[in-house]
Amino acid sequence: MYVVPEWRGRRIGQVLLRALERYAVDAGATVMRLETGVEQPEAIRLYERCGYYRIDRFGHYVDCEASVCYERKLID
Repeated sequence: MYVVPEWRGRRIGQVLLRALERYAVDAGATVMRLETGVEQPEAIRLYERCGYYRIDRFGHYVDCEASVCYERKLID
């Protein structure tokens, strides 16, 4: 997910993330997991503001110290 700098600050990232979450729920998912980089503070703020919490790195990110992984339950 990427928003060009001149369009940032307009909650476009949040709208895109919520749309992806709705799509995931419609497809039967109950949890959303994602990865971002430690040098992407804007993305980290977005995910945390949207209710994601940090989890251990997973998959091919397990040994990647530049990665930060997050999770959010989509259905209670």
